[in-house]
Amino acid sequence: MKHPAYSQLRPVTASVAVVLAPNPSYAALEGTNSWVIRGPEDTASIVVDPGPEDEGHLNVLQAKAEKVGLILLTHRHHDHADGAARFHQLTGAPVRAFDPQYCIAGDPLADGEVISLDGVTPTLKVVAAPGHTRDSVCFYVYPSGEDGAELEGIITGDTIAGRHTTMISETDGDLGDYMETLAKLEEDGKSVTLLPGHGPEGEDLSAFARKYIDRRNQRLDQIREALKEHGDDVDINTLVDAIYDDVDPVLRGAAEQSTRVALRYLRKS
Repeated sequence: MKHPAYSQLRPVTASVAVVLAPNPSYAALEGTNSWVIRGPEDTASIVVDPGPEDEGHLNVLQAKAEKVGLILLTHRHHDHADGAARFHQLTGAPVRAFDPQYCIAGDPLADGEVISLDGVTPTLKVVAAPGHTRDSVCFYVYPSGEDGAELEGIITGDTIAGRHTTMISETDGDLGDYMETLAKLEEDGKSVTLLPGHGPEGEDLSAFARKYIDRRNQRLDQIREALKEHGDDVDINTLVDAIYDDVDPVLRGAAEQSTRVALRYLRKS
């Protein structure tokens, strides 16, 4: 079964399957990936990113995940986290996130923490991944425990998507942090399956991270050249026009946001 597949539990690796939420958009691609982690013989499961508050999707996710023992969030954005409270009601499972305000009946996640759950064979390692947002985390999936086990996949939320680039939040994102996160994922993700927040999975997460790094550096170089030509006090519209060729009006706001985030980074460095 290939991506996209709505309202179905689509196996991706031996321990990880996905239910695709029906919330397609430019930012969300075909929709949000809600990840279900459990071994073939397991009696319980862990769900990462229940997605939007869509009753149909949450009911399908509950039915496919069966006995849910824990709900985890990669970050706070509505298309990943808005359904968490309702999914907690449906399953009784606690919700854990890096930011305490998004936790329900569970403790905040800690960087480096290894999550194991009774009835679930795979374990998850929490890795802080600031950049897209301050509270972003990745989950490293190990089939039977971190020690001595081969890394099976990395759930990246919006840090790396299965297609296209990702936006950095103007409120609590940071391009410098993001580049450091990408460098870590490039190192850790060699020959490891990418399990993204949106879009299809990928065979080699490291290659995706390298493309993201190269793309960001290309944009930074373009901005530096434009600043040389137009001056440091150039307005954002002139800068966007100089960097982006015939940007679609629908994407103009996204281009402006990306440029402002990059300018903030350059002025700090």
